[in-house]
Amino acid sequence: MTQNTIAPIIGIDRGASFTDFAVVDSDGLSDIFSIESRSWQRIRTACEELITKYRTRHIVFSGSASGMPTSMKNIVNIIAEIDAIGFGGATLANCNKCVVVSMGTGSAIVHFANNSAEHLGGSGVGGGTIKGLSSLICGIDNPARIEALALRGNASKLNLTISDLGYEQISFLGADMTASNFADLKSNRIEDQAAAILNLVGETVGIIASICARSVNCRHHIVVVGKVADNRFIRRVLKLVGKLYQTTFIFPENPGYATVYGAAVKYRYDMSKKADE
Repeated sequence: MTQNTIAPIIGIDRGASFTDFAVVDSDGLSDIFSIESRSWQRIRTACEELITKYRTRHIVFSGSASGMPTSMKNIVNIIAEIDAIGFGGATLANCNKCVVVSMGTGSAIVHFANNSAEHLGGSGVGGGTIKGLSSLICGIDNPARIEALALRGNASKLNLTISDLGYEQISFLGADMTASNFADLKSNRIEDQAAAILNLVGETVGIIASICARSVNCRHHIVVVGKVADNRFIRRVLKLVGKLYQTTFIFPENPGYATVYGAAVKYRYDMSKKADE
């Protein structure tokens, strides 16, 4: 990755549920925080505080710009979200070529190579799915509580598995793999319900990501970012999917701030190119 030393860059990423902030300097990602709000007033207030603290006018923005007030438009440099995801995931994982899976409210899959990002696909399944189904089924909408419950649960108590169909395996799928989610309700334990919800999300995103990575000959460099990437149960499921599909998932530090980081790295890269012209 190309990195130049310039003044600190303030990054803002306005997602479907959270707005992430970061300051990026020559040492990398720093001063990171999120607010569970998309309010432009709150975003502008947080941005002004960072401008005062770091005395910089290098401000980048990614995510939903819908309704952005003119006062914000005049001070930010908008970076395409696909570029931000690609540059952010690749930089966090120190990969020059990789597939980046951004697991936020939904999931986006991006191929990054030669300092360029390409959208490969995605799914509406993600953190929003976890929160919604957990609320409906378990009566809990706190992701941390659902994670803790799932780690004590057994998803196969609610899923139909290959062995339930009477097979030792189908194709490369082992007997304990899911044949159908929530198709065999053998338990009403909340721990098993939580495990089945997270298993559904992890398997769905992992399988789509593996197929995408194989299509671009990048099966051993799938970088998982987004706030859901910190979920231990999801990581466990993705590792299992990787074994089955002969792919490798990489979990970098600070995955929840990959997109906002990537917006700053892309901005820095563009400035470097202009300086070389």
